[in-house]
Amino acid sequence: MIRILTARLLRIAAGLACLAFTGAALAQPAREAKPLTAADLEAWFDGVMPTTLKITGTPGVTISVVKDGQVLFEKGYGYADMEKLTPVDARTTLFRPGSVSKLFTWTAVMQQVEAGKLDLDADVNKYLDFQIPAYDGKPLTLRNIMTHRTGFEEVVKDLITFTGEGPTDEQTVKKYIPPRIYPPGTVAGYSNYATSLAGYIVQRVSGEPFQEYLERHIFVPLGMKNSTFRQPLPEAMRANMSVGYKDVDNKGDGFEIISMPAAGSLTSTADDMAKFMIAHLNNGAGLLKPETAKQMHEFSFRTFPELNGNALGFYEQTINGRRAIAHGGDTVYFHSELLLFPAEKVGLFMSVNGGGRGGMGARARYFIVPEFADRYFPRAETFTPVDAKTAKEHAQMIAGRYKTSRRADSTFISLATLAGVVTLTANADDTISHSILGFPVRYREVKPFVWQEIGGHDKLQATVVDGKVVSWTTDMLAFAFSFEPQGGLAGAGLAIPLVGLAVVLILLGLFAWPIRATALRAAANPRVFSRPKVLAIRAGRVFAILTLGALVAWAALFVMALQNLTPKLDTFLFASQALACVAFFGGWLVAAWNLVLDVRGRLGWKRIAWSAAILFAFTMLVWLGWNYGMLKFYSQF
Repeated sequence: MIRILTARLLRIAAGLACLAFTGAALAQPAREAKPLTAADLEAWFDGVMPTTLKITGTPGVTISVVKDGQVLFEKGYGYADMEKLTPVDARTTLFRPGSVSKLFTWTAVMQQVEAGKLDLDADVNKYLDFQIPAYDGKPLTLRNIMTHRTGFEEVVKDLITFTGEGPTDEQTVKKYIPPRIYPPGTVAGYSNYATSLAGYIVQRVSGEPFQEYLERHIFVPLGMKNSTFRQPLPEAMRANMSVGYKDVDNKGDGFEIISMPAAGSLTSTADDMAKFMIAHLNNGAGLLKPETAKQMHEFSFRTFPELNGNALGFYEQTINGRRAIAHGGDTVYFHSELLLFPAEKVGLFMSVNGGGRGGMGARARYFIVPEFADRYFPRAETFTPVDAKTAKEHAQMIAGRYKTSRRADSTFISLATLAGVVTLTANADDTISHSILGFPVRYREVKPFVWQEIGGHDKLQATVVDGKVVSWTTDMLAFAFSFEPQGGLAGAGLAIPLVGLAVVLILLGLFAWPIRATALRAAANPRVFSRPKVLAIRAGRVFAILTLGALVAWAALFVMALQNLTPKLDTFLFASQALACVAFFGGWLVAAWNLVLDVRGRLGWKRIAWSAAILFAFTMLVWLGWNYGMLKFYSQF
């Protein structure tokens, strides 16, 4: 088992493809089930986790496993502080579970449903003191929020900071209502803002501040003495807080302040998380009535019929034929997973305190969890592929470039959609593949427009309308987002090359200018331009410099906004917007002026061609800026 996991992790590190397909059927042989006992768990994790930490470059991990209402296993591996060599203790070391926090918010929502104060299908404006506008005539409901079908576009500004007291959900949700991309209840689009809105609704209908509500109605009843949503961390808990590490080489900047507390501000231990898992596995004991817990845990929404759907707050996972409900979570430094098998009354929680080498630490849970299931709940699975002709046709049909439904369209964060186009590839053996997680994953078609991962548990399904693929997603991602064809230049794979060419042309023009000027001065008969042409040339140089400055500013802003999630950059943002407007529009006008003067002055086809190339370059930059939020003024993103 350890050798198998090590091999998988090494394949990630090496970026190698998944297992090759052979034979007429796609077979996943069952392993012999191991006894799910404390002794076997300790032996397995003692072998697996040190290897995983070493290969992925992750400082530490905390784990708890529960079964039949008892903590079966809990243990920490590695270090909570690499400098002090403080070991991780599952009972006392505090981690940040990130979006696993949402399960506490959803539990609070269901408590208020149970109390008759909330209706999952009512317009949320019924519970608010401000208005969330309807979209396409459809109001937003708590059921939409709990199944991540709100239609809100992505928001990242100030999502995570490292100073201050931390905002309340009320402050956050009232400050900025994100634009909508889809009508509510239709397309999956994971939204932290919407969860924060749910937290504020709980506060409104209960009459208690959200953090205090969770303490009184969840933490205290379950005996979760080492858990809090408060930010910054209370003084009495700080000594047990694990250091967070962004990657293998970088220690974090301190305690992360989550600007949408209900969406991710929990601090807890693996031991406390075990108590929460036990409560949910025991039909909500201590938190909810059995019928309420059942409503929360059972299927609620599915967009793709062959894939996992959403429960209320939890998302479905099907592993070896067993239904599980789960939720993952990521902050800048911590990466976590909570998985429940309701029928087996088994739960697993794990959290790492660093992104590791090349992000492998953040992704380790995607391999530990399936290995856990394969060890204790194995099942042989055989899938019969579709015929070769159908496989080839459908692979070619789905191959292409796609954008995610979890995105921003109205701000410069939309550049992530351009830079992060997801490519589905039709392979020579009629399989398809993608590299969403940073390494290739291959699938073989087993039903019309349903593909099974080769050597793994994942499935992929496409929605086809009038012979065209209009969306697709995978079992792993269906709860949060799907993918749609990327149209226009980006869909054709031309946007980035053409923008790159535009930048190269402007650079060539700028750096060739002094060389050309020196050559002309040395010439026996230097060319004398008209005064308008001289002004146009000089203006072109000025706008080329301004344009390069604008591109550098936007690149820096984009990296800071997405990598750190802590931008306090309103002045920088405004300056970048203003500079881009002046540089791109001004540069386009000057380039057009230069071309007109060249044509009218009959200055030769080479100069006319060069001026046309520069006009093309500025046209591409105006296209980029207009379509990706660089030529608009706004402060929220």
